[in-house]
Amino acid sequence: MHTNRISYVAVYQGKHTLSKLKKLPVDIAYISSKQNYAVLYFDKNNENMITKQMKNTKGLKHFGPSQTYDENLNF
Repeated sequence: MHTNRISYVAVYQGKHTLSKLKKLPVDIAYISSKQNYAVLYFDKNNENMITKQMKNTKGLKHFGPSQTYDENLNF
């Protein structure tokens, strides 16, 4: 079974925002506490719903697709 996953990078401000990210239906792969960003993975068919939730989350400065993510790779 192959699921389409997408990787996003979310730059946040403050520790309270990190707890809000953990409540979203995403898998957090990496958290950088010094540079205040997190790498998130989620299903591509839920992208619109999750990005809408992230827009409404206070404390997120920026989020977008990871530049290191290559959708042509198939594991």
